[in-house]
Amino acid sequence: MQLPVTVDESGVFDGAAELDVAGVRCPVRVRLAGHLSPIDGQYHWQGLAYGAPDDLQAGKRAELRIGNRSAAVRLVERIPSGQLMVSGVGAPPYELAEA
Repeated sequence: MQLPVTVDESGVFDGAAELDVAGVRCPVRVRLAGHLSPIDGQYHWQGLAYGAPDDLQAGKRAELRIGNRSAAVRLVERIPSGQLMVSGVGAPPYELAEA
């Protein structure tokens, strides 16, 4: 199934995704943004996963899939409103707009 990919004019991705934590797949909605770091030359991205199961704990590594793309992600923390903060380094699981 191909998921819709939406990147707005500011480079923020907002849409359906899937978290895979130790082989357990969880459908989520994510809102992600990133930047190229001048310090290490890598693309750093982060954002929030909405609808992630409450038993997913911070500190774990997972795979984030959006459409036919995927990337390793770290589950950073659950914020007070319930969303799960995620972050990654390198190519994000969504297509970047051309500069």
